[in-house]
Amino acid sequence: MKALIMKDVYVLWKQMRIFLLILAVMSMTGGIFNNIFVVIWCSMLPYSAIAYDERSHWDQLAAMMPYSRRDVVLSKYVLGWLCMAGAVALSLVLQGAAGLAGGPGPEPALMLTSLMGGIVALDVTLPLIFRFGVERGRLVFMIVVFGIAISGGALAGMAEDIKGIPVPVMAVTPLIAVIATAVSIPLAMKLYKAR
Repeated sequence: MKALIMKDVYVLWKQMRIFLLILAVMSMTGGIFNNIFVVIWCSMLPYSAIAYDERSHWDQLAAMMPYSRRDVVLSKYVLGWLCMAGAVALSLVLQGAAGLAGGPGPEPALMLTSLMGGIVALDVTLPLIFRFGVERGRLVFMIVVFGIAISGGALAGMAEDIKGIPVPVMAVTPLIAVIATAVSIPLAMKLYKAR
């Protein structure tokens, strides 16, 4: 599976370099929306990898190689998790640097909640992308991202009103992410096999 993840990173590297620049700028400027956007954008990188795979007919080649369907599916989840975790870590470091320079300081609670939202977005959309492909699964993806954007905006409004994210929200989001992942991975494997 490590080789599959490395393949995706090599394929996405040009896009990821641009993303790192945008991440640096958005993290330094602060703001709740910027932090949520950065993590959600990272959760979409596996879709780009799947789109490249579909365009180059990688699935047919992978079927002839010693990779199981489980490895192919899990590699996309792990890629998404690594990208989101990297974005959170880099964002916190840059926010800390901005805080030292007099800007807004790091917001670990917000970043953790954003990470959990990104994981849930990945869990909801990735099985459908595996089943229907990137082109046909894009509509569902847009609906999910729109829903997350609305809920993220509501959460951002609440956080600004009460000067922080409510503790119940922070406590529930990891649980929701774990449950969604536990359901999503087996479903994605089943749907990928049916494809």
